[in-house]
Amino acid sequence: MKKLIILLIAMSFVQLSHAQLIDSIKVALKSKPRLSFRFDNRHSFVSTTSAKINAVKFGLEYDYVFRMGLGYNQLYSTITRGEVLRNNGIPYDTVTSLLKLWFINAYSEYVFFLTKRWEFSVPLQLGVGYSKFNYTYNGEKFTNRRHLIANYEAGISGHYKLIPGLGVGAGIGYSLMLIDNPAINENFNTPIYSFRIKIFLVDLYRLAFPEK
Repeated sequence: MKKLIILLIAMSFVQLSHAQLIDSIKVALKSKPRLSFRFDNRHSFVSTTSAKINAVKFGLEYDYVFRMGLGYNQLYSTITRGEVLRNNGIPYDTVTSLLKLWFINAYSEYVFFLTKRWEFSVPLQLGVGYSKFNYTYNGEKFTNRRHLIANYEAGISGHYKLIPGLGVGAGIGYSLMLIDNPAINENFNTPIYSFRIKIFLVDLYRLAFPEK
């Protein structure tokens, strides 16, 4: 599975020479940018357990070809572990702690195929945040095994516009940990995938307020 995802990503870049890619982005950056805001969710795995990453992203879009910005991402999973509470090295109780992970990322996205209904792009992102375990004891919340993490994601994303304002999309990629939490044994190097309903606000605005 990992090799297939990497192959698909590599094939998307093969369609463009390095010089052509740089020139295309340079031309796009000369256009007037538009503000971009979107909610994003991606499915992944932590070791063998399914998980989901929800994100909110703010950025700029240039000429429908290049996008870049910042985002906040948070992992949602059901992964727990038992924690032994100690006082001066002597165990006195056990609790169940829940895995938490969040990161802020810088992202870019290059659209390499665009028609009236179809769009395919290569999204890349680099994130920095923390992973940890949280637990509650006697009504108080505690954090354990907190450590800085950094990750990199690359993939291919696409959508099909069904009607003006509404479309369906999907994506596939891979997430790689550049800095991992040594106190957590779970594997965060994982495939990522997404299926989504896309709402095009610009199309809806044009339908509501057509140009004269």
